[in-house]
Amino acid sequence: MTPKPTAESGEVSASSFEGAACYIGPRVPGAVAEITTGFDPEGAVVDPSRRLAYVTASRSHEITFVDLESFEVTGRVEVGREPIDSAFDERTSRIFTANSRSDSVSVIDAGTRAIEATIEVPMYPSGVALDADNRRLYVGCSGGCVVAVIDADTLETLGTLPGELGCGAVAVGPGGRRLVVSNFMAGSVTIVDTASGEVTGRVEVGGAPCAVGVSHKLGHAFVANSVADTVTRIDIETGEALGDLTTGRAPVGLLVSDDGERMYVGNRGEGTVSVIDTVSGVELTRLHVGEGPAGCVVDPVTGWLLVSNAGSNTLTVLDLRSARAASAERHPLIGRKLPAFELPDMRTGKLRRSREWSERLYILSFFASW
Repeated sequence: MTPKPTAESGEVSASSFEGAACYIGPRVPGAVAEITTGFDPEGAVVDPSRRLAYVTASRSHEITFVDLESFEVTGRVEVGREPIDSAFDERTSRIFTANSRSDSVSVIDAGTRAIEATIEVPMYPSGVALDADNRRLYVGCSGGCVVAVIDADTLETLGTLPGELGCGAVAVGPGGRRLVVSNFMAGSVTIVDTASGEVTGRVEVGGAPCAVGVSHKLGHAFVANSVADTVTRIDIETGEALGDLTTGRAPVGLLVSDDGERMYVGNRGEGTVSVIDTVSGVELTRLHVGEGPAGCVVDPVTGWLLVSNAGSNTLTVLDLRSARAASAERHPLIGRKLPAFELPDMRTGKLRRSREWSERLYILSFFASW
């Protein structure tokens, strides 16, 4: 097996991973397979007809093609710099990647594995959502504080919708009428009317929200707050916050199942995925995966859960019926609010409060760990 390469100045080429294979007899308890991908995988999408998973490997600037029958890597396509999120359109067989450090979206033909187009978007695109019915691709541009809107058929850029500081993860509401936008640096979630571009709701969640999913069945959005170790439930039509659900440490990935009844949350801080009942809000189990899990996706053919592990450069494939629950004990203070305090910023002398310090410390540690 090819040794895990090291990143120098954040640059790792796709050629560093030639010959990488899957683990036979995975180390993760209950896993069907644990497959070595490109460097720092942040998410994956499934192509059910071709039986492939397309994994965004952010630090090797590529999409890794994984065969879901043999669990082998069958190809790699270099895209823009640092692809974080992706979407797959079954109608056109196109893969879309948000390339955060190239300020672009790559469009790949899944059949030929060729780059069909490269679309320029505002600064630091870090999230994508496809509205397959209305043929719209939404791209959350964190640095530009807007969401770019692209025609999924013609690839024409149609305009932008408003976001706030650090807007990245986006999700489409029922009927495509609303877009839910997670604003990482602003500590907020905004709901935007996709026709008028007006903001119809805003919820302050704090805790660096960085992933979002929607239950069309319930009409609810769920937003992972990576500092607070919670998921906030929001009514999409009213814009009302309906309470918080507890997860593992540092939740950074979130998927709502197609039937809207289950939610899978990747807990980067403890190497687990929380499985949550969306109706009751109860965490049903917590599953072991690889190191630094992020994005999750369910294979609609087998029902297996695929988890991208940025810390171990792997894709874990889990059979949810037999996967073993995590048994690690949580420290009794985890999840409790910090007591109020103030400390001076040594550079400016300004007194900063609890939330400022906690978020500043988290952001430094979070990105340094990558």
